[in-house]
Amino acid sequence: MELKDAIAIRVKELCAKYGLTTHGLSLKTGVANSTLADMVNARNESIQIKHIYSICAGLDINLKDFFDRPYFDKNTLTD
Repeated sequence: MELKDAIAIRVKELCAKYGLTTHGLSLKTGVANSTLADMVNARNESIQIKHIYSICAGLDINLKDFFDRPYFDKNTLTD
């Protein structure tokens, strides 16, 4: 799995967990809706860590919590 696909899965999971659409996540985190749409649709090869940090801050979770999924394991990713 590519990193961009793993991030897309995680953002979708978080939206579902918190009952948010990508637009709602955008309002809560300050990350542009277009940026989140690109993340969710795995259209961006170079996602900035500041956007992931903003998602974490807006949802009151740690970066560790964001990345604490088996699909982020270095042996799983192809990037």
